[in-house]
Amino acid sequence: MIRRLVAHRDGEPADVLTVAEVPDDPPPGPGEVTLAVDTVGLNFLDVMLCRGTYPVRPDPPVTPGVEVAGRVVAAGPGADHLLGQDVLACPALPHGALGDRVTVEAGLTVPRPAGIGPVEAAALPVTYQTAWFALERAGVRAGDLVLVHAGAGGVGIAATQLAVARRARVICTAGGPEKVARCRENGASLAIDYHATDFVEQVREATRGTGVDVVLDPVGGDVFTRSLDCLAFEGRIVVIGAAGGPPPPVDPMRLTAANTTVIGLSWGSTYPWRRPDAVRDAYAQLFDLHAAGAVRPPVTRVVPLHEAPRALSDLAAGRTVGKIIVQVGGS
Repeated sequence: MIRRLVAHRDGEPADVLTVAEVPDDPPPGPGEVTLAVDTVGLNFLDVMLCRGTYPVRPDPPVTPGVEVAGRVVAAGPGADHLLGQDVLACPALPHGALGDRVTVEAGLTVPRPAGIGPVEAAALPVTYQTAWFALERAGVRAGDLVLVHAGAGGVGIAATQLAVARRARVICTAGGPEKVARCRENGASLAIDYHATDFVEQVREATRGTGVDVVLDPVGGDVFTRSLDCLAFEGRIVVIGAAGGPPPPVDPMRLTAANTTVIGLSWGSTYPWRRPDAVRDAYAQLFDLHAAGAVRPPVTRVVPLHEAPRALSDLAAGRTVGKIIVQVGGS
């Protein structure tokens, strides 16, 4: 028997997730590996999965956890070369990583460099890959001005660090003085407390009415609509998520005057399968940036498996800064 965090119905994480003793998984099939889980990074999509609002809606029971660091303890045919390796992986839902063991496709794993420990490693796959591809899709280059919403969250911090590494300038929004300070620590030239002021007015003032080249928006809701007013001529807005609710409909004619572009991005549900070479290349560059000190995973809290439901509820309520990691191995 093994432990696994399971939700048998939809609801808030702290209400529906429990640690259950379940039979161990069957041996991995062809091209699959089983990991002994060390650490798991938490994401807002785990909250959405519990609530039943994630775009991919598997039937219960479900186990959250889509970024994991662990060791390969079993391998199916064609994957024997991975036995014993420490790897990062992104499991396919609904069979997430929040448990003692998880089985994944071998092609979804990447060896963990010796210089990156399992706690930091679990903060890399979804958070930094999402930020990387958002910047790629928006064509961010040196000298661009990038507005990052939720700049004190996992993806926001990753996007800030990676944009700065591209020699772009970054404006962040965040809620409250502590989160604003975290944005500055990660390289934002301006951090706006949206609890205290209107970010649209602040962006207009900071850019002398010109606007920003790129907006990265994991919030959605009316933040998306208002962000359109922050864009410069030929500006691009990348829709990463909807933590604040679905964005309202936008009349395409509103985009024409400034020739603005709306880009949708879902990394975990598409890129590992449809662009695996690009994902591997991104990992290589992220590892190099980590070695150079430009990538600094923002782990601010490490919890054992039984505390993961409450940690997810804190994340859902906006009570967190940076990244929460669940320590499964040894907990």
